[in-house]
Amino acid sequence: MLLDQLIGQERATTVLRNAIRRGRVAHAYLFRGPESVGKSTAALLFAQYLNCEAIRAGEDGRACGRCRSCRLIEKRSHPDVRFLTPSDDSDQSVIPIERIREEFVYDVNLRPVIGRYKIYVIDPADRTAPLAIHTVLKALEEPPRYTVIVLVTSVPASLPPTIPSRCQQIAFQLAGTDAVEQHLLTLALDPAEAASLARLSGGRIAWAIRAAQRPEVLAARRNLLDLCAGLKERGLPGSLRAAEEIKLQAAGLARAAVEAGSDSSAEEDTSGVGTAAVGERAVRGELPWCLDVIVSWYRDLLAAGQGGSLLNPDYKSALGQEVGTAACRRAERAIERILATRRAIQRNANLDLALESLAIELVGGE
Repeated sequence: MLLDQLIGQERATTVLRNAIRRGRVAHAYLFRGPESVGKSTAALLFAQYLNCEAIRAGEDGRACGRCRSCRLIEKRSHPDVRFLTPSDDSDQSVIPIERIREEFVYDVNLRPVIGRYKIYVIDPADRTAPLAIHTVLKALEEPPRYTVIVLVTSVPASLPPTIPSRCQQIAFQLAGTDAVEQHLLTLALDPAEAASLARLSGGRIAWAIRAAQRPEVLAARRNLLDLCAGLKERGLPGSLRAAEEIKLQAAGLARAAVEAGSDSSAEEDTSGVGTAAVGERAVRGELPWCLDVIVSWYRDLLAAGQGGSLLNPDYKSALGQEVGTAACRRAERAIERILATRRAIQRNANLDLALESLAIELVGGE
């Protein structure tokens, strides 16, 4: 893959390619932007461009992807390119100061072994231990001329303000829905599912690709929409079970992401997966998407009542059974409440209480 093939990131990739072509590579970059838009992929491709054996200074900057350096970087085994990431996906996982010292501080002053540059990708930089991030800050002050440091983050505000001020900031953005949908169609995805995933992705192309390649994501979408279709019949006693089902869908997605390389069957039912086997951080990370699916149901209720296009056209029949003035009023209140719950979860609200409160309102709201 070429750097300029990243979907929806033309401005960012142009800046990086021009830096290589003009021989003006900065000593430190901050790749910032929403989650799952291609920042981590861009960091790897940028490292390939910097050390590609087929590129000479002043050339257009297109990595070949085939030379020894490009292959080693893709495998993350290049001696001059370090990828510093958390060791696992648990709630407390950070990049410890020991790794920063061993793989960065003690290494940064050594000359490259086979490449033109020593490259350090810290991803995500906002999950670096407090003492470690200050160690990085010191290195940003006077790095060797052959060193390039790439910090990747979705929450730049969480970094000490002196970090962004010493980096060239590269802003990544959400891709257009049409661009995401067209790319999903190249993966031989069903057109209706490609359209739905593109809308649900919110422009997060990396998420959309993973979702298209993970059958459990499509299954979770169907389970959540089926849950929405049957909420009215549950009554208040069933609201707590509805809250648990939403959380179980998120837990199933989190567990499947952890086990992405396993031999587990794609047909395995994840509806009964508990949250104990995966960290709460991972479950919390999947819940916003689950809530987005539920929001899409209520937005479709509004659209169906007004003759508009649907985010979930495969549920047109089920939506038609609920269309009416009361349903539209309920949908408006539901969307407002779901979005408030989404924000609360991202601010570390108690998951069970937030979901149970939401479910009670969704089931009982008329």
